Amino acid sequence: MSSNGSRKRKPRASRKLGAIQTSLTIDVTLDAARQLITVVDNAGGIGRSQLDLLIAPGASRNDPAHELIGIFGVGGKRAGVALGELVEIRTRAKGDRSLQLDVTSDWLATEDWSLAAYEIPDIKQGTTSIEVSKLRQTFTSEDIEEIRTHLSETYMWYIKQGCTITLNKKPIKPSAFEAWAYPPGFAPKKSTFKISPADGKDLNVTMTAGLIIDRDPEAENYGVYIYCNHRLIVKELRTREVGYLTKGEAGVPHPDASLCRVVIELQGSAELMPWNSSKSGINYSHPAFTQLRDPIVGMTTYFSSLSRRLKQDWDNQVFAFTKGKMETIPPGEILSNKKIVLPKLPRVRKLPRIDVLKDVNKTELDRQPWTLGLIEALGLVEIITKQTKLDTRNRAALILLDSNFEIALKEFIVNSTHLFPPHVYNDTKILSIFKARHQVINEVKAHVKFSDSQLAKVQHFYNLRNKLVHERATVGITDGQVDDYRKTIENILKRLFKLKFPED
Repeated sequence: MSSNGSRKRKPRASRKLGAIQTSLTIDVTLDAARQLITVVDNAGGIGRSQLDLLIAPGASRNDPAHELIGIFGVGGKRAGVALGELVEIRTRAKGDRSLQLDVTSDWLATEDWSLAAYEIPDIKQGTTSIEVSKLRQTFTSEDIEEIRTHLSETYMWYIKQGCTITLNKKPIKPSAFEAWAYPPGFAPKKSTFKISPADGKDLNVTMTAGLIIDRDPEAENYGVYIYCNHRLIVKELRTREVGYLTKGEAGVPHPDASLCRVVIELQGSAELMPWNSSKSGINYSHPAFTQLRDPIVGMTTYFSSLSRRLKQDWDNQVFAFTKGKMETIPPGEILSNKKIVLPKLPRVRKLPRIDVLKDVNKTELDRQPWTLGLIEALGLVEIITKQTKLDTRNRAALILLDSNFEIALKEFIVNSTHLFPPHVYNDTKILSIFKARHQVINEVKAHVKFSDSQLAKVQHFYNLRNKLVHERATVGITDGQVDDYRKTIENILKRLFKLKFPED
């Protein structure tokens, strides 16, 4: 009670969020002009008796069994080694004096982990500041914006709960990865379940998977995202361990599968988390991850395939459906050894090869527009060979392929002016060397290496073409011969123009 009989009002305690308070403020300053890094927080400061937590390797006052985003101490010596030659740490706990520790290059060179603290003029009670100078690697304004994005994504949940993080006095806004699409019959799937990485110890898991509407072709923001106790550990993961790069699963990462996203949220004891020591990646051999691998692969495989099958009309079949209801997968189903039951994928109409070739070679077509005719000719070969009612279709295909080879050589000579100066390779010169094919090949061979087997095949099929044109007998051309010659010409075009020809 106060002297006038009124009750003193106690300071209102902040609501706890795991190991963080809603009133927590972290101010990060990145001074590109002076190459200084400063971080100030109001987390309560560190008393003299606990200063060793700042520099002792692995030291922590946290209980590993708690739901935290880390179980290690600040690791000031490690931070100093990584960031700069001088780290100045100032802190003041409630009821304590203001103290400073200096991590210098001289101290870093010693084997001693003890470091003397000294008193400084008082700073604000309950605060800690860390200033790093003499940086080992400089940063730019572009780097600062990348860090802003990183903080926004990594600590999204904490910011949403009321914690404040500022970067150069500008508050960080939270960034989530929840822009789901709800195409009819193929809504996102969600499952909440438990796994047991250690005997008698569980982790709560929420898995969400589906197609997205926030596709960014440049950032390639698809794949697997993993949070541990609300902190984003990895994003856009597209490795073999989560189903990519493996035939029969999600396959090779490609823009046509870029609407697939799988988000894993793990909640539980920090000691059970599958993160690495720096919390910048996942330990794929960790029991927590190995228990999750099969359902993750199942989801990346399914939604990558769905993305590919709908690619021809994403605007109308995916992006138009921005609202809907997620479908729930029961825990027993997600954790069973059997394949997860998902809606049957839509039938896909295979694109004509000419469209596939134009799509995968878009960059080169913009850079080398003269290659369009070469690509379209190969597309026409496919069209011709599918005309089963035409008995002589293979003859036409062979002639077209052989002509495409000669035209490719001409385009290479005409458009590679640094190799074939126009004042030397004028119309008269080109007309002269094209009177004999071997002369043209020799001109190009001086700058591009072809294998003997490639040139032998070209000569073989050139001879077949000449028999068709110049001899009385009609030569039969098989499907296998056309396919063999097509692949040979494609390999030559790869060497000449860096064009791409995916396998059928």
